[in-house]
Amino acid sequence: MKIPDFSVLQDQSKLSAGMEKPRAWYIPYTCRCGALNGAHALSGGLAEYGGLLESLKGDWQFYYFDNTDAAADAFRLDFDAGQYRPDTIKVPSSWQMYGYGVPQYVNADYPIPLDPPRVPRENPVGVYRRGFRLPKQFAGRRVYLNFEGVDTLYFVYVNGQCAGFSQGSHLPSEFDITPFLRTEDNAEGGLAPVNDLIVAVCKYAWSTYLEDQDFYRVSGIFRDVYLLARGETHVRDFFVHADTRTIRIEGEFTGTDLAPVDLRAELYDRERKLLTATEATCDSDGRFEVCFTPDAPRLWTAETPYLYTVVLIAAGEAIPVNVGMRTVALGPKGELLVNGHPVKLKGVNRHDTHPDLGHVTPLKETEAELILMKRYNVNCIRTSHYHNAPRFYNLCDYYGFYVVAETDLETHGTHLGAWEEGHDTSRMLTDDPAWQAAYIDRMERMVEHEKNHASIIFWSLGNEAFYGENHRAMARFTRARDDSRLIHYEGGAEAPELDMLSRMYPSPEFVRDYCEKQLAAAEAEGKPVKPLYLCEYSHAMGNGPGDLAAYWELFYKYPDAMGGCVWEWADHAVRTADVKWPMTALAAELPQYGPARRVPEAGKGAFFSYGGYYGEYPHDGNFCVDGLVNPDRVPSSGLEEYKQILCPAEIKYYPDEPRRFTLINRLDFLDLADAVTLEYRVHCQTAVLCEGTLEHIACAPHESVTVEIPALAELPDLSYEEYYIDFTVRADHSTPAVPQGHVLGSRQFRLPVEQTSPEIITTDLMERLAVITEADGHSVRIEGCDFTYRFDLSRGQLTSVVRGGVELLAKPSAFTVWRAPTDNDRNIRGVWQQHRLDRAREECRSARIINIAPEHAEIMASYVMAAPSLKPLLTYSVFWAFYGNGEIALSTVGSLAPALPCIPRFGLTLELPAGNEKLRYFALGPGNAYSDMHAAARMDVFDSTVTGEFTHYVRPQENGSHIAARFLCVSDAEGRGLFVKGMPEFTFSALHYTAEDLTRAAFDRDLTPRRETVVNVDYKTAGIGSNSCGPELAKEFRFDEREFQYSFTLKPVNTELTDLVREARVLPQIRS
Repeated sequence: MKIPDFSVLQDQSKLSAGMEKPRAWYIPYTCRCGALNGAHALSGGLAEYGGLLESLKGDWQFYYFDNTDAAADAFRLDFDAGQYRPDTIKVPSSWQMYGYGVPQYVNADYPIPLDPPRVPRENPVGVYRRGFRLPKQFAGRRVYLNFEGVDTLYFVYVNGQCAGFSQGSHLPSEFDITPFLRTEDNAEGGLAPVNDLIVAVCKYAWSTYLEDQDFYRVSGIFRDVYLLARGETHVRDFFVHADTRTIRIEGEFTGTDLAPVDLRAELYDRERKLLTATEATCDSDGRFEVCFTPDAPRLWTAETPYLYTVVLIAAGEAIPVNVGMRTVALGPKGELLVNGHPVKLKGVNRHDTHPDLGHVTPLKETEAELILMKRYNVNCIRTSHYHNAPRFYNLCDYYGFYVVAETDLETHGTHLGAWEEGHDTSRMLTDDPAWQAAYIDRMERMVEHEKNHASIIFWSLGNEAFYGENHRAMARFTRARDDSRLIHYEGGAEAPELDMLSRMYPSPEFVRDYCEKQLAAAEAEGKPVKPLYLCEYSHAMGNGPGDLAAYWELFYKYPDAMGGCVWEWADHAVRTADVKWPMTALAAELPQYGPARRVPEAGKGAFFSYGGYYGEYPHDGNFCVDGLVNPDRVPSSGLEEYKQILCPAEIKYYPDEPRRFTLINRLDFLDLADAVTLEYRVHCQTAVLCEGTLEHIACAPHESVTVEIPALAELPDLSYEEYYIDFTVRADHSTPAVPQGHVLGSRQFRLPVEQTSPEIITTDLMERLAVITEADGHSVRIEGCDFTYRFDLSRGQLTSVVRGGVELLAKPSAFTVWRAPTDNDRNIRGVWQQHRLDRAREECRSARIINIAPEHAEIMASYVMAAPSLKPLLTYSVFWAFYGNGEIALSTVGSLAPALPCIPRFGLTLELPAGNEKLRYFALGPGNAYSDMHAAARMDVFDSTVTGEFTHYVRPQENGSHIAARFLCVSDAEGRGLFVKGMPEFTFSALHYTAEDLTRAAFDRDLTPRRETVVNVDYKTAGIGSNSCGPELAKEFRFDEREFQYSFTLKPVNTELTDLVREARVLPQIRS
């Protein structure tokens, strides 16, 4: 037996050995019945419907070595493990999740020195061993060993003989192991002999330089491994060419004897009804071709993913392939055309990531992800940034997604080698001819493997690998092999080989300017329009993103704006025990294919960690925690926002026509009448006034229609109320992913109903409520009917609010400006901290009583917000008025220092004692709502809890705010609480954490909820945006006003005795 030639680890010209030529992915069966069952099996076992596949998933023996020298003898069948105790490991798996090394999150840096193609001597090796017996039905057939994903370069040994090696972590490899198998009868009851299989996986190789993706770096056999039995002569490969009229399949046989082989091809509809059949005979080179022309063909789109099934029957095998009939092209105005119709890509970027399994993504969980995407109106997936598992594409064909199929290529870290001034290393690989074969190899293997999928509409040349001659060679190969799809790459600017301009994280202004310029040039100069596609935008990190609406207004406006893919679908994180690594014991307890689990309570059991937690270097912290769903695939508020933006029926309202609404069909192929049902509900704060359903609203794709709701003309006159109409868009019928009645979106409008002016507390009423005021120069005691307040004149703070003998303040009030930075504040946070806003504290310049009367008392206080060593950042004055009915009215006028560009927020912070858990509010909810992120919110009266308002982000940050609040009541179990009323509105949050608590915490497990309730009554808080990796927050959503003012009232109440909605209508007279 020969030990591996580890020199190939550092030679990029050595792509593989013993590996079969790449071919289309398929599974052969022994009969047509098995083939049809297999074609319709989505996430079931590969071997369920035929006898020609033997899975090698399960327990393998595993040895871990720190370097290749230590692993040299591990390939011997008589290997003496010695100090290397064998472990048992699951395949597929990532060995770091079993405690062998640690998962390392890196964005752009290489985890090894930038010295291609060389790799470090200390290069861990994982050696997998197992035995297998060939099933009886494999007798007399060739046997192929298939790997669908191994990170990184690996060697394969069968019965002590080297079968070959391969690289390309996410690309499939196939080895013919027939010559190495033991086939003689075994004496043990006639069983087939045991064959010994050894797979040695090296963590680093020259290929590491081509796989510098933004994700956790983990190693091992992380996708399926199986054996295929094939006849001596069999169909090797075939290419399905389908358009809107015909299905043409060209293929080839392989074998020692290519005498004419007969083939029968059968075409079935979706219900497995045989439509037609044809026969062909291969030529002397083994090539064949068959063609079908279905009557009234059903076309494939993401909205109508109709699949035919073709079964190829030859040489004792039946091979199924699902076929979608469709075309992809560009229109004269740069439109993306599917079957000749313009479409918009409503997409996400998706990585393979699992909090317990690393890069292993069980197919059932992947299917659940795709179903969730469909229910949130997503129609496009970019496979960032590598080839996905083969049956992922089957799922996309079936459920209906447009796929940007990206190959396993990224060299982002090469630009970091430019330590010498003026020396650009970014193109050191992409322009080097010595690496060209490796580039093309990755493209060829992906294209050949997945060329028969209707869902794939773009081939992508990789990601963040800059652009050079090697990319051009990839594009030339791809165009020559398959000209039916478009070619994508982001780094190529306007390269002629590419079919679109792809951009990452441009501003909405860039989108508008580019599209207008392209259209103007086309009209004036006859230039072809090169469409714009945002392969990454709206970075969904933490609480966000907050700029989706601005992009989609432009995507719908311009025909040459294809749409784009939000970055990204899921948070990357590792579920971690409350102990330091290693995690072997914990990993052993994890179900290999169990359902995703929710985050445990903070501080209990496991939590989600991110880069750097295990002391690894380099790392990029929590920059990987940037998904629309959390690591357990629980939707975030960002996904809820995206769902509303992508709602298939956009609704517009023009108040000058109070009963009419305009519906715009944002679908590309379906009429609204065939897709959605529209429900409406008219309500005010206190009652539902009318409701109904509008069914079968005929509206063609991209067209609009006006609907009328006559009931709006007959609304009752309920004085002081705000009237709203809520629309809910539901699925009209069930699809494989979306059940009938599922909510696809919603929209709310305030109706222009004339209102009686709000009540004003009259002088007579005020006179009946006496106020007793005592002042000693430092503080003021204000006492009325069943209440007592204290105000500190030296600090300008409300220090006590007592009603019925119960204290409602746990500490004095204070105005504050800091919020715990969101992940999308990561850039502006530096500016805020430069101005020390996180250290700023309120200082009272003066506070004086300006009026004491039998029925009220008034205090005027002046303040500055200041931080150590800096001039005051804000100045503001607050007029405090205390009324005999217990109401405290505040009117604030403030201004920002000229040097301060913007602030996170401004408002009064109140800390209430333990037990104040119940919330009732009239505001945008029920989820948090910000100025640029509230499409999923509606105005209503909501009941909630302080605990329920908080979102457990992987890295704690600002959340739970609600804009446009009219009132808020925070109370205990007996209904005793504090009532806040806007004049006219305010922003609030109510949590068990202070901004400082959230700012200090690195992980969710670092948080311990306070027993007290922290209430922020804000004039304003900044928007969210997506500046973690995108444009700056739009100016209209910044808090950069030089002057501002706002007013609100506080009042202790008993919710059991008080009509809060009516209470919100009663406004005191406030001095200006």
